Amino acid sequence: MAGRNKALTLYKSILRAHDKFLPHSMRQLGDAYVKAEFRLHKTSKPEETVQFFVEWEKYLQHIERTGRGNQSMDVGLVDNRQQQVVPSSSPPSSTNNVMNNRQNAGSFFGKDMSKDVAFNEEQQSQLGKLREEAANAGKESG
Repeated sequence: MAGRNKALTLYKSILRAHDKFLPHSMRQLGDAYVKAEFRLHKTSKPEETVQFFVEWEKYLQHIERTGRGNQSMDVGLVDNRQQQVVPSSSPPSSTNNVMNNRQNAGSFFGKDMSKDVAFNEEQQSQLGKLREEAANAGKESG
C-alpha cells in the first residue's frame, strides 16, 4: 500500500510540475507519457519499481529546477544564459545554432544522453514511439 501512495504522490507531483513549468505542447506529450509509464509499471517487480521511482524522481527534480531557472530568467532575476558565438565559417546547421535556437525559443528542458547508453529492444521501441509523438506534437503546435 505504501508503494501505491508513493506512486500516486510522485505521479501527481510530476503532472503539477508539467502544468507549472512546461509549454503547452511539451505538457501534452509529457502528461501522456507519464500516464502510460505509470500504468505500465503498476504490476512491476519490486526491484524494477525501485529504479522506476528513482528515475522519475530525478526527472521531477530536473523539471522543477529547470522550470524555476527559466522563470527566474523570464522575470529578469537571473541572467545566466551564456551567449554562444557562432563563427561565420560554421554551417547553418551546426550544433551551436541549434542550441541558440533552442535558447531563443525559451525551452531549456532536457539534456543530452551519454553515447554509451545501451537500450534493450523494448526500450528502443518506446523511444521510437516517443520520437514519433514528439514530432507530431511539434507539427500540431507549429
